[in-house]
Amino acid sequence: MQVRAQLWYTIVIMSVAVFYLITELDTGGAQMALWRLLAGLDRLRFSPTVACLYNGDKAVAQAIRALGIEVWDARMCHKGDVAALWRLYRRIYRLRPTILHASLFHANLPGRILGRLACVPVVICSERTMAMESQWRYRLNRWTIGLVDRVTVVSVLVRDFCIAHIGLPPRKLVLIPNGVELPRAPLASHQEVRTELGLPLDAPVAGAVSRLDPVKGVRFLIQALARLDGVHLAIAGDGPERAALEGLARGLGVAGRVHWLGQRGDVQRLLPAFDLFVQPSLHEGLPNTVLEAMAAGLPVVATGVGGTPEAVVDGVTGLLVRPGDPEALARAMGLLLDDPATCQAMGRAGRERVAQNFTVERMVAQTETLYEQLLVEKGIVPGGKPPR
Repeated sequence: MQVRAQLWYTIVIMSVAVFYLITELDTGGAQMALWRLLAGLDRLRFSPTVACLYNGDKAVAQAIRALGIEVWDARMCHKGDVAALWRLYRRIYRLRPTILHASLFHANLPGRILGRLACVPVVICSERTMAMESQWRYRLNRWTIGLVDRVTVVSVLVRDFCIAHIGLPPRKLVLIPNGVELPRAPLASHQEVRTELGLPLDAPVAGAVSRLDPVKGVRFLIQALARLDGVHLAIAGDGPERAALEGLARGLGVAGRVHWLGQRGDVQRLLPAFDLFVQPSLHEGLPNTVLEAMAAGLPVVATGVGGTPEAVVDGVTGLLVRPGDPEALARAMGLLLDDPATCQAMGRAGRERVAQNFTVERMVAQTETLYEQLLVEKGIVPGGKPPR
């Protein structure tokens, strides 16, 4: 026992090198989850380095660097950029990490192949969404799954999808839901934030935080707004669909009630301005924005896709509707906006649900436990739980 403790002590002092690989580091759910994991990771036991295929100068990359963690950019120009893949392989080989942990499809695939070529002992990949990828990608996933030690999944429904539709072996799947921070300081006042954002002080405001991409379903939310008299909509985020969505709002006569907040790095500060939060996605994994809204005490109207129903309990913490149905969205939003008492009760229930099931601390602890288990399984450290 004393020898085992001494071996673990040596590993703690040296720390285990972990190489995190992600497709890109602009603002997004997977990127924010990585940043939160790194912010909470025990740096005495694990020494992280981050690499991305491109966008190594974007907002999340800068936030990671602010943690004192190196971010390396492969500068990939296109999917078949062999030179970038060669640079990535040399980077992995030179650093010789003990663990390679990849996120998102375009990082998962080279991560597992190049990681094994570079003789990385532990390779972990992640599945964060469901029903968003092509059959060809699913085949590539199946064909290379033998190179992976574990695949982390963000929700039970994503795990089930991986088994039933992609064909991944259940024994390799580990459930680690996303985690967010509960607000520790009092949030800014409703009036203060609305004044700052130029939102009306005396009208109901629904809020959304989303990449403006067709898969996020924002067009259905704007169509729902056209069915609600006097309601305003504040949208934080940007993306390729921005111009089309602005045109849709003008065409439906609601442009004056849609407030475009742009890309924001202070989502938690925005939330007090909203009466409810809306997530109209067509596909999801486990959306961080929904968890953040719940943590701030907001009721949520969301589409019942991906792992969203595992966070939003229909009728308890919010209301779930069918994807792609603006009429259902409008009906659910109207029900809550007309019933402030129910909104408050759902907001309280949502905050409690996040506190019990979806905290950053829980996500970090589960990830560190997975690392420890794999280090033991691979014989890199002796069996048994390391001292903390």
